This record gives sequence, structure tokens and C-alpha cells, in this order.
Amino acid sequence: MITSICTPPGGDGTVAKTLREAVFCKELGLPPEAGWDESDRYAFHLVLMMEDVPVAAGRLSYGGAGTAMLSRICVAKKYRRQGIGDGLVKIMDFKAAMMGMGHSAVEVPQSLLPFYTRLGYEAYGAPLERWGILLTPMKKETNDGTRENCAHQCACP
Repeated sequence: MITSICTPPGGDGTVAKTLREAVFCKELGLPPEAGWDESDRYAFHLVLMMEDVPVAAGRLSYGGAGTAMLSRICVAKKYRRQGIGDGLVKIMDFKAAMMGMGHSAVEVPQSLLPFYTRLGYEAYGAPLERWGILLTPMKKETNDGTRENCAHQCACP
């Protein structure tokens, strides 16, 4: 059974931080700020748990003018390719809609373009580089649960 933990801005994001550091810093060799940075204290952190083990995490923050920024999305290596990342992004998108955001935005490496395209995201704007990785900005209209393929639950306040 998959459950979730949602930490509001200013809350204790230790579980999200630990998982993100394991994936981004230890596994991918990115710098410490890839796992946790100053912006984290102003964001929601969603962690999906499987049998009380954190398996996926993501950060939801304000991306400007009616847009939620979904970032630092990761799935523990052992749990990839099981639909968990798909569910995480859908729940984050649903939470953005519940917060009144009309769009969700992400910045993704080339290897994840097909994944996000399948979820309805479209590339916009110029690519940017962070930590030596070329990222493509992508955006979609948020899904409030009234359209097909929506996540219908969110444990966030």
C-alpha cells in the first residue's frame, strides 16, 4: 500500500531531504544543493511511502503568475518503472490545482522528456543548464480531478 506524507512550507522535510540526497547527491553525483537548498523552506514536500519506506519525493512551490513549480522529483532506484513517479507527478499536479494554480511547470533532463510528455507536459522556452545538466522547461494545465487520468487524492493540507 502506498501512503503519503506532505510537509507544508516551514515544516520538517527530513524524510524528503534524505531521499533526495540519496538519489541526487549519492546516486547521480550532484552537489548538495541538488538534494536540499534554501528554497525548500518555502515549499511543500510530498513523499510517497510503500510499507513505511520512502520511495518517491517531490517539491511543490510557487512558479509565478498562476503556475506551480514541480521540482526535485525523484524515485528511489529500487522502485522505478512501477508507476510510482507517474502517480507522484499526478498528485503534485492535483495539489497545484487545489491551490488555485492553473498550470504546473517542470524543468527536465532530455532523458525524461518522454515521461513528462506522456503526462501532458509541453516544452516551452529556452533550455537551461543546472549542475552541468541541460534542462527543458515544460508546462501543462493543472488537473483538478475533473479530467481523465487525474490523481484523485492528496494528503496535503
